[in-house]
Amino acid sequence: MSSSRPLLFEFQSALHSFSQSSSTFRVLRSISSHTHNGASSFPSTPHSPPSALYVLDSSFNPPTLAHLRMCRSALLNDRPAPSQSTSPSLSSKRLILLLATQNADKAPKPASFENRLVMMTLLAEDVLQSLSPENHHATPPRTQSPKPDTSANNPPPDSKETEDENRNEPQILAIDIAVTKHPFFIDKAFAIESVFTSPSPTFPVPQIHLTGYDTLIRLLDPKYYPPTHTLAPLVPLFTHHRLRVTYRTDSSWGKKREQDEYVAALGRGDREAEGGRAEWADRIEMVAGRKEGEGEGVVSSTAVRDAVQKGDGEALGGLVSAKVRAWVLEEGLYIEG
Repeated sequence: MSSSRPLLFEFQSALHSFSQSSSTFRVLRSISSHTHNGASSFPSTPHSPPSALYVLDSSFNPPTLAHLRMCRSALLNDRPAPSQSTSPSLSSKRLILLLATQNADKAPKPASFENRLVMMTLLAEDVLQSLSPENHHATPPRTQSPKPDTSANNPPPDSKETEDENRNEPQILAIDIAVTKHPFFIDKAFAIESVFTSPSPTFPVPQIHLTGYDTLIRLLDPKYYPPTHTLAPLVPLFTHHRLRVTYRTDSSWGKKREQDEYVAALGRGDREAEGGRAEWADRIEMVAGRKEGEGEGVVSSTAVRDAVQKGDGEALGGLVSAKVRAWVLEEGLYIEG
Protein backbone atom coordinates (compact mmCIF):
# COMPACT_ATOMS: atom_id res chain seq x y z
CA MET A 1 0.00 0.00 0.00
CA SER A 2 1.29 3.45 -0.89
CA SER A 3 2.64 5.48 2.03
CA SER A 4 0.28 8.25 0.89
CA ARG A 5 -2.85 6.10 1.06
CA PRO A 6 -3.66 6.97 4.71
CA LEU A 7 -3.84 10.58 3.58
CA LEU A 8 -6.66 9.69 1.20
CA PHE A 9 -8.90 8.57 4.05
CA GLU A 10 -7.89 11.49 6.25
CA PHE A 11 -8.76 13.95 3.49
CA GLN A 12 -12.11 12.24 2.93
CA SER A 13 -12.95 12.82 6.58
CA ALA A 14 -11.62 16.37 6.54
CA LEU A 15 -13.61 17.27 3.44
CA HIS A 16 -16.81 15.91 5.00
CA SER A 17 -16.21 17.98 8.13
CA PHE A 18 -15.49 21.07 6.06
CA SER A 19 -18.58 20.64 3.90
CA GLN A 20 -20.79 20.37 6.99
CA SER A 21 -19.27 23.44 8.65
CA SER A 22 -19.91 27.15 8.22
CA SER A 23 -16.24 27.72 7.42
CA THR A 24 -15.38 28.96 3.95
CA PHE A 25 -11.61 28.42 4.16
CA ARG A 26 -9.65 25.78 6.03
CA VAL A 27 -6.06 24.59 6.18
CA LEU A 28 -6.12 20.78 6.22
CA ARG A 29 -2.41 20.05 6.48
CA SER A 30 0.87 21.89 6.82
CA ILE A 31 4.22 20.68 5.58
CA SER A 32 7.63 22.20 6.17
CA SER A 33 11.29 21.54 5.54
CA HIS A 34 11.68 21.29 9.31
CA THR A 35 9.04 18.60 9.87
CA HIS A 36 10.26 15.07 9.20
CA ASN A 37 12.26 16.23 6.19
CA GLY A 38 9.15 17.40 4.41
CA ALA A 39 6.58 14.98 5.73
CA SER A 40 3.11 16.43 6.07
CA SER A 41 1.68 17.24 9.47
CA PHE A 42 -1.24 18.86 11.20
CA PRO A 43 -1.96 22.50 10.35
CA SER A 44 0.64 24.71 12.00
CA THR A 45 0.53 28.20 13.38
CA PRO A 46 3.21 30.65 12.20
CA HIS A 47 5.30 31.94 15.11
CA SER A 48 4.87 35.37 13.55
CA PRO A 49 2.90 36.62 10.54
CA PRO A 50 4.70 35.73 7.30
CA SER A 51 6.16 38.58 5.29
CA ALA A 52 4.24 37.30 2.29
CA LEU A 53 1.73 34.60 1.41
CA TYR A 54 2.21 32.96 -1.96
CA VAL A 55 -1.07 31.43 -3.13
CA LEU A 56 -1.40 28.87 -5.90
CA ASP A 57 -5.12 28.41 -6.48
CA SER A 58 -5.78 25.66 -9.00
CA SER A 59 -7.92 22.63 -9.72
CA PHE A 60 -4.78 20.44 -9.36
CA ASN A 61 -6.33 17.86 -11.66
CA PRO A 62 -3.53 16.77 -11.43
CA PRO A 63 -0.63 18.97 -10.25
CA THR A 64 2.00 19.25 -12.98
CA LEU A 65 5.61 20.27 -13.36
CA ALA A 66 4.26 23.66 -14.43
CA HIS A 67 2.74 24.08 -10.96
CA LEU A 68 6.06 23.06 -9.42
CA ARG A 69 7.97 25.60 -11.51
CA MET A 70 5.52 28.37 -10.64
CA CYS A 71 5.97 27.76 -6.92
CA ARG A 72 9.74 27.37 -7.00
CA SER A 73 10.30 30.37 -9.24
CA ALA A 74 8.06 32.64 -7.18
CA LEU A 75 9.61 31.68 -3.86
CA LEU A 76 13.15 32.16 -5.14
CA ASN A 77 12.81 34.99 -7.65
CA ASP A 78 9.77 37.09 -6.80
CA ARG A 79 10.40 40.80 -7.13
CA PRO A 80 10.27 42.91 -3.95
CA ALA A 81 6.98 44.53 -3.02
CA PRO A 82 6.74 48.28 -3.86
CA SER A 83 7.54 49.12 -0.22
CA GLN A 84 10.62 46.84 -0.05
CA SER A 85 14.13 47.24 -1.44
CA THR A 86 14.85 43.49 -1.36
CA SER A 87 12.74 40.35 -1.43
CA PRO A 88 12.05 38.74 1.97
CA SER A 89 14.04 35.66 2.98
CA LEU A 90 12.61 32.28 2.06
CA SER A 91 11.97 31.42 5.72
CA SER A 92 9.67 34.43 6.17
CA LYS A 93 7.43 33.38 3.29
CA ARG A 94 4.56 30.89 3.28
CA LEU A 95 3.01 29.01 0.38
CA ILE A 96 -0.66 28.03 0.21
CA LEU A 97 -1.82 25.38 -2.24
CA LEU A 98 -5.54 26.11 -2.50
CA LEU A 99 -8.33 23.93 -3.89
CA ALA A 100 -11.83 25.32 -4.39
CA THR A 101 -14.48 22.73 -3.63
CA GLN A 102 -16.92 24.96 -5.49
CA ASN A 103 -15.56 26.26 -8.76
CA ALA A 104 -17.30 28.83 -10.91
CA ASP A 105 -16.42 27.03 -14.14
CA LYS A 106 -15.31 23.44 -13.39
CA ALA A 107 -17.17 20.42 -12.01
CA PRO A 108 -15.36 18.07 -9.54
CA LYS A 109 -14.19 15.47 -12.05
CA PRO A 110 -12.51 13.30 -13.17
CA ALA A 111 -10.35 12.98 -10.00
CA SER A 112 -12.05 13.28 -6.62
CA PHE A 113 -11.16 16.14 -4.31
CA GLU A 114 -9.47 13.82 -1.83
CA ASN A 115 -7.26 12.42 -4.59
CA ARG A 116 -6.31 15.94 -5.61
CA LEU A 117 -5.47 16.85 -2.02
CA VAL A 118 -3.13 13.86 -1.79
CA MET A 119 -1.44 14.98 -5.00
CA MET A 120 -1.22 18.56 -3.66
CA THR A 121 0.62 17.14 -0.65
CA LEU A 122 3.00 15.34 -3.00
CA LEU A 123 3.47 18.63 -4.89
CA ALA A 124 4.33 20.37 -1.61
CA GLU A 125 6.96 17.71 -0.92
CA ASP A 126 8.38 18.22 -4.42
CA VAL A 127 8.54 22.00 -3.89
CA LEU A 128 10.46 21.58 -0.64
CA GLN A 129 12.81 19.11 -2.26
CA SER A 130 13.48 21.49 -5.15
CA LEU A 131 14.25 24.30 -2.72
CA SER A 132 16.78 22.35 -0.65
CA PRO A 133 20.30 23.84 -0.98
CA GLU A 134 21.62 20.91 -3.00
CA ASN A 135 18.81 21.31 -5.56
CA HIS A 136 18.79 25.09 -6.00
CA HIS A 137 20.59 24.82 -9.31
CA ALA A 138 18.67 21.80 -10.50
CA THR A 139 15.76 21.65 -12.87
CA PRO A 140 12.59 20.31 -11.18
CA PRO A 141 12.53 16.49 -11.50
CA ARG A 142 10.78 15.04 -14.52
CA THR A 143 9.86 11.86 -12.77
CA GLN A 144 11.41 10.55 -9.77
CA SER A 145 -4.39 13.91 10.53
CA PRO A 146 -6.23 16.74 9.45
CA LYS A 147 -7.80 18.71 12.28
CA PRO A 148 -11.48 19.35 11.47
CA ASP A 149 -11.68 22.55 13.53
CA THR A 150 -8.92 24.44 11.70
CA SER A 151 -10.85 27.12 9.84
CA ALA A 152 -11.46 30.79 9.39
CA ASN A 153 -13.38 30.68 12.67
CA ASN A 154 -10.49 28.92 14.38
CA PRO A 155 -7.25 30.09 12.67
CA PRO A 156 -4.40 27.60 12.21
CA PRO A 157 -1.62 27.81 14.78
CA ASP A 158 12.21 32.81 -12.92
CA SER A 159 13.25 34.22 -15.66
CA LYS A 160 15.58 36.43 -13.67
CA GLU A 161 17.04 33.58 -11.57
CA THR A 162 18.38 36.02 -8.98
CA GLU A 163 18.22 33.42 -6.26
CA ASP A 164 18.65 34.04 -2.54
CA GLU A 165 22.17 35.11 -1.63
CA ASN A 166 21.94 32.91 1.45
CA ARG A 167 20.57 29.90 -0.40
CA ASN A 168 23.08 27.51 1.19
CA GLU A 169 21.82 28.32 4.68
CA PRO A 170 18.94 26.16 5.92
CA GLN A 171 15.69 28.08 5.76
CA ILE A 172 12.41 26.72 7.04
CA LEU A 173 9.53 27.13 4.61
CA ALA A 174 5.95 26.17 5.44
CA ILE A 175 3.44 25.04 2.84
CA ASP A 176 -0.27 24.73 3.61
CA ILE A 177 -2.76 22.44 1.86
CA ALA A 178 -6.06 24.32 2.03
CA VAL A 179 -9.61 24.27 0.71
CA THR A 180 -12.23 26.93 0.18
CA LYS A 181 -15.93 27.03 -0.66
CA HIS A 182 -15.53 30.31 -2.51
CA PRO A 183 -15.56 30.00 -6.30
CA PHE A 184 -14.35 33.53 -7.00
CA PHE A 185 -10.86 34.93 -6.73
CA ILE A 186 -11.60 38.02 -4.65
CA ASP A 187 -13.60 36.09 -2.03
CA LYS A 188 -10.77 33.59 -1.64
CA ALA A 189 -8.31 36.42 -0.93
CA PHE A 190 -10.58 37.85 1.77
CA ALA A 191 -11.01 34.41 3.36
CA ILE A 192 -7.24 33.96 3.52
CA GLU A 193 -6.92 37.38 5.16
CA SER A 194 -9.32 36.28 7.90
CA VAL A 195 -7.08 33.34 8.85
CA PHE A 196 -3.57 34.65 8.29
CA THR A 197 -4.07 37.88 10.16
CA SER A 198 -1.74 40.84 10.24
CA PRO A 199 -0.76 42.86 13.34
CA SER A 200 -2.15 45.87 11.48
CA PRO A 201 -5.87 45.88 10.68
CA THR A 202 -5.14 48.39 7.91
CA PHE A 203 -2.48 46.37 6.13
CA PRO A 204 -3.19 42.64 5.68
CA VAL A 205 -0.37 40.18 5.09
CA PRO A 206 0.52 40.65 1.40
CA GLN A 207 -0.67 37.87 -0.87
CA ILE A 208 1.07 37.08 -4.14
CA HIS A 209 -1.28 35.00 -6.27
CA LEU A 210 0.44 32.67 -8.72
CA THR A 211 -1.70 32.38 -11.81
CA GLY A 212 -1.59 31.68 -15.50
CA TYR A 213 -2.46 34.26 -18.13
CA ASP A 214 -5.81 32.56 -18.71
CA THR A 215 -6.73 33.16 -15.05
CA LEU A 216 -5.77 36.82 -15.38
CA ILE A 217 -8.20 37.14 -18.28
CA ARG A 218 -10.99 35.65 -16.17
CA LEU A 219 -10.11 37.80 -13.17
CA LEU A 220 -10.44 40.96 -15.24
CA ASP A 221 -13.68 39.89 -16.92
CA PRO A 222 -16.57 42.04 -15.62
CA LYS A 223 -19.09 39.23 -16.16
CA TYR A 224 -17.94 37.63 -12.91
CA TYR A 225 -18.93 40.67 -10.81
CA PRO A 226 -22.70 41.11 -10.75
CA PRO A 227 -24.89 43.02 -10.41
CA THR A 228 -22.95 46.02 -11.77
CA HIS A 229 -20.58 43.92 -13.90
CA THR A 230 -17.64 46.24 -13.34
CA LEU A 231 -14.16 45.63 -11.98
CA ALA A 232 -14.75 47.82 -8.90
CA PRO A 233 -14.85 44.79 -6.51
CA LEU A 234 -11.16 44.18 -7.31
CA VAL A 235 -10.00 47.47 -5.74
CA PRO A 236 -9.20 45.90 -2.31
CA LEU A 237 -7.35 43.02 -3.97
CA PHE A 238 -5.02 45.24 -5.97
CA THR A 239 -4.60 47.69 -3.10
CA HIS A 240 -2.97 45.12 -0.85
CA HIS A 241 -2.01 42.12 -2.98
CA ARG A 242 -0.19 41.26 -6.21
CA LEU A 243 -0.36 38.79 -9.10
CA ARG A 244 2.54 36.82 -10.54
CA VAL A 245 1.27 35.69 -13.91
CA THR A 246 2.87 32.99 -16.04
CA TYR A 247 2.67 33.44 -19.80
CA ARG A 248 0.52 30.91 -21.63
CA THR A 249 2.60 29.67 -24.55
CA ASP A 250 -0.09 27.79 -26.47
CA SER A 251 -1.41 29.59 -29.51
CA SER A 252 -4.94 30.04 -28.20
CA TRP A 253 -3.77 32.82 -25.85
CA GLY A 254 -1.58 34.71 -28.28
CA LYS A 255 2.15 35.36 -28.22
CA LYS A 256 4.15 36.86 -25.39
CA ARG A 257 3.96 40.40 -26.78
CA GLU A 258 0.18 40.16 -27.02
CA GLN A 259 -0.05 39.08 -23.40
CA ASP A 260 2.28 41.91 -22.36
CA GLU A 261 0.09 44.32 -24.31
CA TYR A 262 -2.98 43.19 -22.37
CA VAL A 263 -1.34 44.32 -19.12
CA ALA A 264 0.08 47.45 -20.76
CA ALA A 265 -3.40 48.46 -21.91
CA LEU A 266 -4.60 48.21 -18.33
CA GLY A 267 -1.69 50.46 -17.32
CA ARG A 268 -2.67 53.03 -19.94
CA GLY A 269 -6.12 53.29 -18.43
CA ASP A 270 -7.91 51.47 -21.24
CA ARG A 271 -10.09 49.58 -18.73
CA GLU A 272 -11.21 52.60 -16.68
CA ALA A 273 -14.69 52.56 -18.21
CA GLU A 274 -15.10 49.06 -16.76
CA GLY A 275 -13.80 50.08 -13.33
CA GLY A 276 -10.21 48.95 -13.90
CA ARG A 277 -7.43 51.19 -12.62
CA ALA A 278 -4.19 51.97 -14.39
CA GLU A 279 -2.08 51.46 -11.26
CA TRP A 280 -3.16 47.82 -11.10
CA ALA A 281 -0.69 47.06 -13.89
CA ASP A 282 2.14 47.74 -11.43
CA ARG A 283 0.76 44.95 -9.23
CA ILE A 284 0.94 42.39 -12.05
CA GLU A 285 4.24 40.70 -12.86
CA MET A 286 4.44 38.64 -16.05
CA VAL A 287 6.97 35.78 -15.92
CA ALA A 288 8.15 32.95 -18.13
CA GLY A 289 6.92 29.49 -17.26
CA ARG A 290 10.28 27.80 -17.78
CA LYS A 291 13.81 28.59 -18.77
CA GLU A 292 15.46 27.87 -22.08
CA GLY A 293 16.43 24.24 -22.35
CA GLU A 294 13.70 22.91 -20.05
CA GLY A 295 11.84 21.28 -22.90
CA GLU A 296 9.12 22.21 -25.32
CA GLY A 297 5.40 21.72 -25.52
CA VAL A 298 2.57 22.72 -23.26
CA VAL A 299 2.63 21.32 -19.72
CA SER A 300 -0.95 21.21 -18.50
CA SER A 301 -3.34 19.01 -16.57
CA THR A 302 -5.20 18.36 -19.82
CA ALA A 303 -1.98 17.07 -21.41
CA VAL A 304 -1.49 14.75 -18.41
CA ARG A 305 -4.97 13.29 -18.75
CA ASP A 306 -4.44 12.79 -22.49
CA ALA A 307 -1.11 11.02 -21.88
CA VAL A 308 -2.70 8.66 -19.35
CA GLN A 309 -5.56 7.78 -21.69
CA LYS A 310 -3.08 7.07 -24.50
CA GLY A 311 -0.85 5.01 -22.22
CA ASP A 312 2.07 7.30 -23.09
CA GLY A 313 4.36 6.84 -20.10
CA GLU A 314 7.20 8.84 -21.65
CA ALA A 315 5.00 11.87 -22.19
CA LEU A 316 3.57 11.51 -18.68
CA GLY A 317 7.09 11.56 -17.23
CA GLY A 318 7.68 14.97 -18.79
CA LEU A 319 4.49 16.44 -17.36
CA VAL A 320 4.38 15.42 -13.69
CA SER A 321 6.86 14.55 -10.96
CA ALA A 322 7.69 10.97 -10.05
CA LYS A 323 5.52 11.07 -6.91
CA VAL A 324 2.45 12.40 -8.70
CA ARG A 325 3.01 10.00 -11.61
CA ALA A 326 3.15 7.03 -9.24
CA TRP A 327 -0.09 8.10 -7.51
CA VAL A 328 -1.94 8.65 -10.79
CA LEU A 329 -0.97 5.21 -12.08
CA GLU A 330 -1.50 3.40 -8.78
CA GLU A 331 -4.98 4.85 -8.33
CA GLY A 332 -5.93 4.42 -11.99
CA LEU A 333 -6.79 8.10 -12.35
CA TYR A 334 -7.74 9.65 -15.69
CA ILE A 335 -7.94 6.34 -17.54
CA GLU A 336 -11.47 7.23 -18.59
CA GLY A 337 -12.18 10.64 -20.09
